[in-house]
Amino acid sequence: MLTIIYFFLEGYYHFFISDNFAYLGFFPDFSIINYIITKLVYIWLLFLSWKVYQRSKFLYSIYLLLMFFFYIPNAVIFAFSNMHIGAFVSNVFFVSFFSLSSVIKFRLPTINLPKKINNYIILTLSLLAMVPIIITFRNDVHLKTLLLQDIYEVREVFSEKLIGYLGYLYNILVKTLLPIALVYFLIKRKVFFVGIIFLALMYLYLISGNKIVYFTSILLLFFYYLGYSYTSKMSNFFIMIIGLLIIAPFVDAFLFSQPIIQGVFINRFLFIPALLTQWYFEFFDGNPYYFAESHFFNQFVEQPYDLPIGFLLAKIHWHEPTVYVNNGIVSDGFMNLGYLGVVLFSVIFTLLFSLFNSFKLHIGYFGLFFSYVYIFLSAPFLSVFITGGVMIFIIKAILLLTNKNKNLE
Repeated sequence: MLTIIYFFLEGYYHFFISDNFAYLGFFPDFSIINYIITKLVYIWLLFLSWKVYQRSKFLYSIYLLLMFFFYIPNAVIFAFSNMHIGAFVSNVFFVSFFSLSSVIKFRLPTINLPKKINNYIILTLSLLAMVPIIITFRNDVHLKTLLLQDIYEVREVFSEKLIGYLGYLYNILVKTLLPIALVYFLIKRKVFFVGIIFLALMYLYLISGNKIVYFTSILLLFFYYLGYSYTSKMSNFFIMIIGLLIIAPFVDAFLFSQPIIQGVFINRFLFIPALLTQWYFEFFDGNPYYFAESHFFNQFVEQPYDLPIGFLLAKIHWHEPTVYVNNGIVSDGFMNLGYLGVVLFSVIFTLLFSLFNSFKLHIGYFGLFFSYVYIFLSAPFLSVFITGGVMIFIIKAILLLTNKNKNLE
């Protein structure tokens, strides 16, 4: 199924993306040599996936997601637009190095708290964190965002009010605290608490227009209910993607009369991150690296550029100085320390998911790990740990989640 998706995405890029979104930076420049290289590398990555599969079904499923989000889009761009080889090689290294995660084990402390205390801690932390957000935004909800309308207008108003610590609090809520609580109470079959948490997530979406909140909530439920094992969950996800790729042109043509699914979902979620990765590699291949732009070490280094890099690249490529283009873990590593940064961040990412695997959590949390993979695709590495809530998740997993449920494979 992953191979079928790969060929579909090549067709989409060649016949649709490079034609309709050339103004964004996608251009046709097919290289048969690059194409052969990508296919040989793909076969090698499939071989590694089998090795991971034999050791851990959880890490195998994450490995497939890395191929889907990181390798395939970058391979397509490398072959069909003949772009920066460094970006392609770095993504290959990032995915292939992850195969070592299945041989790394962590010994974790056993901490057993009474179940009722767990319930109260998880619910109370989530609801208390909501209080400052509710006080600030109150009933400033926008129901049209449920239909993906007025998204950018709502975001602009939301950003003006989301100042100071509220920004950190909001991100931690939508990326870790509430998703953990939602899955936790689904596992415990606490329907009333599940309803409260889901309404809280929807409230945060309606005041912000942040599509990630909307889709994360849906994905958490999707991965919780569909599939009895990690491999079956991935199968269901890939079946959904193949179905989406088949029907997208017809739905866009007859229902929307414009490329909504092809543009918003396929291009935005897969090819745009790959394109931005190319830009970061091209820029820092000939300019000084910028260590610590996105984390607290920037207090100790001098900023070498007049604008934040995301704004600078948007200005260079799109002539839009007010637009910020994100970078994910691979390009962030290159921006910080060159290829050494790519290696370092790849090692830390691998160790992180080896740690997750050692938690032996309930299989229902897979949707949360899925969202973390996508966040790493589009956000700076250390920002994911802090504002993305990964550190909070690790602490809560050790104190409240580990050793309570068995890891089903």
